[in-house]
Amino acid sequence: MNLEIHESGGWLEERLREVEDKFERQLRERGFDPAQAELIALPGPLAKIYAEREKLRADLDKLKADLPRATRSVVAKRMNEIERIEVQLKLAFEGGAWHGPAVLETLEGITAKQAAAHPLAGVHSIWELVVHIAAWEDACRRRLGGDRAELSTAEDWPPVTDTTETAWVITKAALIEGHDKLRAAIAFLTAARLDEPILQNMPSVYITIHGVIQHDLYHAGQIAILKKNSLRGLTI
Repeated sequence: MNLEIHESGGWLEERLREVEDKFERQLRERGFDPAQAELIALPGPLAKIYAEREKLRADLDKLKADLPRATRSVVAKRMNEIERIEVQLKLAFEGGAWHGPAVLETLEGITAKQAAAHPLAGVHSIWELVVHIAAWEDACRRRLGGDRAELSTAEDWPPVTDTTETAWVITKAALIEGHDKLRAAIAFLTAARLDEPILQNMPSVYITIHGVIQHDLYHAGQIAILKKNSLRGLTI
């Protein structure tokens, strides 16, 4: 039996469940009947989720059709813990999580001016949150490599001095590049390493990585609030 096929099928089925849940939830939030989804003209965001759902269904059907009949019922049972962590990190950062928008989804359509603004008094700007997220994803990667990465205040919240559109593009690109490096580092882990301290006198690798996932989601929520207030032109 081909292990790669089993693992691919497991990922597809898990992802399909997440997309189906998200699609149904957003249909209901907009007042649509999920049973009538095939018969209505869906607005852009829902149409995008619908298209992803249909592609996942087609991909999974094709994969299962290629499997021997006796193995089709177990196609989703071989994803290991490292792969599950990678999926959760991807959902928190790129999108498709059941809770709502992820980091990159919340950043869509935000200009440099909006990113640098402080629409809520005493709260970090979107730009400051982005470089903060990047700093901690990088710290996690460095700790996996043996560097304690104990961030100073300036490293924890890097100052934003250039607020041009070009600088904003560079900032977002650096965020994505750092995230990709973290995922690459996680991919090289073994399951046995997960329960070990990431470094002496520090939490386990498992807790640290899940902490990064939670950190991404926490700040994605803050960005979403700031984005909404920025679009409304509120400054308080």
